[in-house]
Amino acid sequence: MILGTASINSFPDISYALSSYQVGRLAFPVSPSSYIYSNFKHVSGIPAENGEPGVPLTKLKILDVLIDQLSQIKRSASQIPTKVQRDSISSDPRKIDALIEQYEKEIRTAIAESAAMPYKPHPSAPAGTLLNLVA
Repeated sequence: MILGTASINSFPDISYALSSYQVGRLAFPVSPSSYIYSNFKHVSGIPAENGEPGVPLTKLKILDVLIDQLSQIKRSASQIPTKVQRDSISSDPRKIDALIEQYEKEIRTAIAESAAMPYKPHPSAPAGTLLNLVA
């Protein structure tokens, strides 16, 4: 597993986070100053090494909310009492697992495609950087 690669986007290699998911929570590198704020229910942050761009806390929170929503759908689908609702697409745990796997494949494909882009879709300066042109 390669951890020190640099990609065009600011999102780190997803295999790193998925391998750490075995222990319960996804872990992504974040800036050391944001580390204390990066522990959520399903996602946590680890301090990034020097020179490595960390994942923004907003992206971690969005991912945490998405995982929580999918977990709630999966839990509520197994507890639906009526036959009409049990027959719907959201009530079958296998269909929900297939949907999660499909989203995972789409995320991996998007990450691979963005790494192959010859240009940066976002500014190269980090957010909050000021440029003073007056000398």
